[in-house]
Amino acid sequence: MDDPTKGHAARVYAADPLLAGQDELTAKRGEEWLETADAVGLAAVDRLHPDTLPACWSPLVVHRLRARAAGPDPEASLGALLDRWLALPRGGEAGQALSVLWPSRDTAPVRALAVRGFAPVTSLAVRHLRPVRAADDGGRVAIRAARPEDLDAVTEMYERLVAYDAQWGWVTVRASTRERLKESVEAEVLPFNWCWLAEVDGRPAGCVIVEPPARSGWISHAVNRGPVAYLGVMYVEPEARGRGVGVALTDVAQREAAERGVTTMLLHHALPNPLSTPFWARRGYRPLMTQWVRHLQ
Repeated sequence: MDDPTKGHAARVYAADPLLAGQDELTAKRGEEWLETADAVGLAAVDRLHPDTLPACWSPLVVHRLRARAAGPDPEASLGALLDRWLALPRGGEAGQALSVLWPSRDTAPVRALAVRGFAPVTSLAVRHLRPVRAADDGGRVAIRAARPEDLDAVTEMYERLVAYDAQWGWVTVRASTRERLKESVEAEVLPFNWCWLAEVDGRPAGCVIVEPPARSGWISHAVNRGPVAYLGVMYVEPEARGRGVGVALTDVAQREAAERGVTTMLLHHALPNPLSTPFWARRGYRPLMTQWVRHLQ
């Protein structure tokens, strides 16, 4: 059998030349190799402890498939591989989920996911950055770098963001969420990341957190252009929405990142969220990879 990865990569790169990493499929520890006609994949299971920070952003048991599909009918190729994967034993643990990341612009095979009960839940989106002049907002929104004394304010907004995102079924508020978030803000966000706070009438109204290139290696491999920064958090308080706070925060984050040499910004947003999808599209972000998920009973 010809290597399906080559046909997969040729089709995907024709649809989206910015993508990287689609022309190889190397097993990581704990992954199981799956192979069908015109498709190959690596299956793995992630199990998270509920008291950890990653458990806020995911179900506790996630079955993941990294797939490559080629041939004259990519939908049928991917479908056969999915059927092989779905037939694997799962065990009886509650709250399990299935997850497949797929290049957003490679639409030919995705019906295979939809008809098997998968839904697009999260988008990894991308935007090219270039230095721009600061816009004049008339002084309505004050943006400043977050300071150590902003620990509680940033943590509380971060916690409200998790609670809001939990509505879409993938993120989960857990008993330890606030404690883990505060630890992360104190030990990682404020000392090492780029974090800005928005104030309206002297009160905190929103925040944005960006991981600089030195801390974005875990995601920068998704694109073939860098340096890459990752916008991990953007939140605006409900009473401040519609007043330009989100736009002001995003503009500052993008301008500051560009001035520090960043050419590519990545972020994740929830596709079912009626606020984030149109907001990020208006800010110039477009889909790169889509996470398709299916929850198991």
